[in-house]
Amino acid sequence: MSIDDTDIKILKVLQSNADLSNQALAQAVELSASACHSRVKNLKSKGLIRHIQAKVNASALGFNLHVFVYLKLDNQIRDTLAYVEGAVKMNPKVQDCFRMTGEYDYSLRLLVKNTEELEWFLTHELSRIPHVAAIRTDVAMKCVKQDTAVAL
Repeated sequence: MSIDDTDIKILKVLQSNADLSNQALAQAVELSASACHSRVKNLKSKGLIRHIQAKVNASALGFNLHVFVYLKLDNQIRDTLAYVEGAVKMNPKVQDCFRMTGEYDYSLRLLVKNTEELEWFLTHELSRIPHVAAIRTDVAMKCVKQDTAVAL
């Protein structure tokens, strides 16, 4: 998939401020509004821009606990993996989920309000998923950096 320096400029600007109007974006990347709109549309059609969304201030809404959860499964059968991944994808408390190498099969990042909500999630939701053999959790004390931008 080929993109040029102007496309990269557009992606960088949108990653830092996706709320810009097309006119403001065009000015920032030194294009006409119509050329800029065409390029953004093309980047979307290529799948380089999946969607544009607002980043909500989670702590302002009371979600202050970032928890890293590591899952070990009792087997690696394709059906088991698909079932676990489906269950995790459906849960809104799970912010990120990665299939891992090493001791644990999955690494999840949760965003919850407090330890009571975490305990409920672990005992009533996560531990009830079939084939989960072990769960380990680490609670973040402080968020030093959190970014969604890709370094271009």
